[in-house]
Amino acid sequence: MRNVIKKILDILNGLAIFGLFMAYLAPYVDPQDFWPIAFFGLSYKVWFLGNTFLVVLWLSLKRIRWIYNAAFLLLGTPFIGRNIQFNSSSYQSGDLKVASFNTNVQQVYNGGNTSKEIDSLLHANKYDVAVLIEWFDKKGSINRKEYPHQQFVNLNALSNRYNYGIRLVSKHKIINWERIKYAHKTTNMAAYFDIQINGEIIRFVGTHLESNMISSNDYHTLVKLEVDEAYKTYALKFFKRLKSHILLRSSQTKTVLEAVKNSPYPVVILGDLNDTPQSFTYELLRKGRKDAFIEKGRGWGATYLKPFPLLRIDYILYDEELTCTDYKRIRAAKSDHALVEASFQWAK
Repeated sequence: MRNVIKKILDILNGLAIFGLFMAYLAPYVDPQDFWPIAFFGLSYKVWFLGNTFLVVLWLSLKRIRWIYNAAFLLLGTPFIGRNIQFNSSSYQSGDLKVASFNTNVQQVYNGGNTSKEIDSLLHANKYDVAVLIEWFDKKGSINRKEYPHQQFVNLNALSNRYNYGIRLVSKHKIINWERIKYAHKTTNMAAYFDIQINGEIIRFVGTHLESNMISSNDYHTLVKLEVDEAYKTYALKFFKRLKSHILLRSSQTKTVLEAVKNSPYPVVILGDLNDTPQSFTYELLRKGRKDAFIEKGRGWGATYLKPFPLLRIDYILYDEELTCTDYKRIRAAKSDHALVEASFQWAK
């Protein structure tokens, strides 16, 4: 029995190290070339926590093998800051304050409507610009006295019962906007908005990339210990579905990047990327830009709250013409996402 337990632990240890190493490679490999590696990027925190647990376990058992897990954890030191930070704020009154919030269609499908709650949240936090993702325009509105400049970009679909899309609200003039067209049918979307703020123009890119569509039912089914034919069939369908979403997200990321690469104005990309910081999506969009969470964030950083707050998939990425002075993650309005906000000054 002792030998069996030892063998199981050896296998688990090897898998944990392999998974963590693959997660380190995930940001640099296009899923179009090798899609399975994206799975390891999505589950990076699981591999990280697993190896951390194994270091503690081997130390408690006085086994020298803790060194291997610790070595691979140290190898990924540059990636840790993408997921946990301990910054301090340097916010000053008068900074530009922006927010991104996936509203989860204002909870309409859960029998509620959080539109008034969201409107109050925007008012209380005095954002200059906010992007509202998964917004049902027929089910709510944002105060136009508070935000006189608004633009709704609806999903270009044959059926759009409640006028689903992205709503950008601003206290400053929107001088131009354009939908970013994906090359395939999808319920996700992106658009950019050129906004004039105190004599300067900034291009805000509201972005919603392909979801992995992982449900709580998927989670509960796949963690079952009993592996029978029904389980194998379900798992195969799940990974085929996951593959299709990962490949679509890779394509959408390139489309967004192409749309803004020659921008004549500083760019701020904000929205729900449906991918972790350990992904090709994040690496591509952040290249040449800064991440507000890394610069001024604090804590664990998770923005997707189901089934538990583990993943950071909502972002504010910005060009170096701006300096981030504050970043917060807020759970004041009911949704499966946290609202993310950041404050900026022009770089000196």
